[in-house]
Amino acid sequence: MTLYRHVLAPALFALSADRSHSLAHAALRRAPPWRALSAIANLKVADPSLTTHFAGVEMPGPVGLAAGFDKNGDLLAALSCLGFGFICVGSIMPEPRFGNPFPRLVRYRAKESIADSMGVPSKGRAYAVERLKQHTRRPVPVFANVGGFSSETIAAGVLEVMPHVDAVEISLMCPNVLKPGEVFDEIGMLRAILDRIAGRTASIVVRVPNDTTQLHDRFAELVELCVEAKVGGLKVGGGRRFAEPALGAGMGTLHGRAIFDAALENVERAAGFARGRIPIKGNGGISSAADVLAMRHAGATCVDLYSAFVYQGWTVARDINRDLVAAFARDAGEATLVPKVGIAGARRT
Repeated sequence: MTLYRHVLAPALFALSADRSHSLAHAALRRAPPWRALSAIANLKVADPSLTTHFAGVEMPGPVGLAAGFDKNGDLLAALSCLGFGFICVGSIMPEPRFGNPFPRLVRYRAKESIADSMGVPSKGRAYAVERLKQHTRRPVPVFANVGGFSSETIAAGVLEVMPHVDAVEISLMCPNVLKPGEVFDEIGMLRAILDRIAGRTASIVVRVPNDTTQLHDRFAELVELCVEAKVGGLKVGGGRRFAEPALGAGMGTLHGRAIFDAALENVERAAGFARGRIPIKGNGGISSAADVLAMRHAGATCVDLYSAFVYQGWTVARDINRDLVAAFARDAGEATLVPKVGIAGARRT
């Protein structure tokens, strides 16, 4: 972390966020240097206490890389060397898309947060599927985030991508053709998608739209639908839309430390609706083992991150995992010191 924080990060942050993003992608296109770095820096923390099960997938750790960084599966070989418990590719869109005008990213370094206005750029589903087919030996599980603007295109994407990944994450996206006064029916869209992939929901993760988390009844209804359909898991975050004149689109979504409290509250609310019937992945501003433990306490089984990867660099998963192992060991040690209550352990008077 010292090399990244004190040498590379200042150099990258002197550039625009979009330029730094492009350079990071270029650096991660070749896997061999990252395999060597992983071995030298012990980036992969192998400990049984970290093993996590989510959406029917066994993962070597509870901390993954969220969708958005590797949108097309170009960087999987290198990213798999960095100690994450899973990698999420996407969003994978049906057809190639350019996305929003630049600038698409703004950094708020003091808050370790990012404004994003990517506009779901994608090389298209056909390209991503070919990349996933080439990544046959998966040292860590791969999830694919599939998007689209209709239930038909999302369901088709799920079915095409599913054979090549460990689980599929669905992003419910507004079709942007609503008439004045209409409201995006994310629950209707999800129900139509699930009908089209009936019988294949166990390895599906539904990403709860950020707007839905603000509507108590809609949030509860969406969770209940996923439970009834036997969906494998939920992803719950805390991102929010806001005006940012420095972005080319003038609007963006806030990510990073600034939204952690909101994400934590949303995970807790989702867990309350779910009542243990469906596992939850937390997302939003996670950057430390303490954050992961807080998410677990709120009801999350695992988490994924993105902004912390930008601000802390390639050791972020290793550092969090090391601290988690230590925390789990402390908890286990403390548990053995607690006297058992009962007849044999009762204090005699």
